[in-house]
Amino acid sequence: MMSRNLRPEPPANHPMPTVWSNRLRGRRETTLDAESAVSLACHLHSTFVKSDTWDELVCSLDAQGFFLQFEGMRLALVNKVTGFSLCTCASLGHSFASLTTRMGKPFVMAESGRLIAKPSSR
Repeated sequence: MMSRNLRPEPPANHPMPTVWSNRLRGRRETTLDAESAVSLACHLHSTFVKSDTWDELVCSLDAQGFFLQFEGMRLALVNKVTGFSLCTCASLGHSFASLTTRMGKPFVMAESGRLIAKPSSR
């Protein structure tokens, strides 16, 4: 069913589209306007700062609806629901270089470039 503004309603099991979920980044650092970029950076700042390991960061971002993925040489923040790359971590104030200095090397899936928590050795 269409709403009055002629936008299709999202499926019941998906959130409403937002600027954090429905824009493609392409080759730019961010798809977001300045206000949205600052809002997203503020929203995720404590997640980046309080995470002592890549596992903590990956799990915390996952709980908030995001994941990290390499796109070429850039580490990008991706919306989990849409798969859209929103911005680079550097544009949020957390460059890959600063993150690796603090947390070491991340665990990356070779096929996709996506950062994941280290598999537990059982």
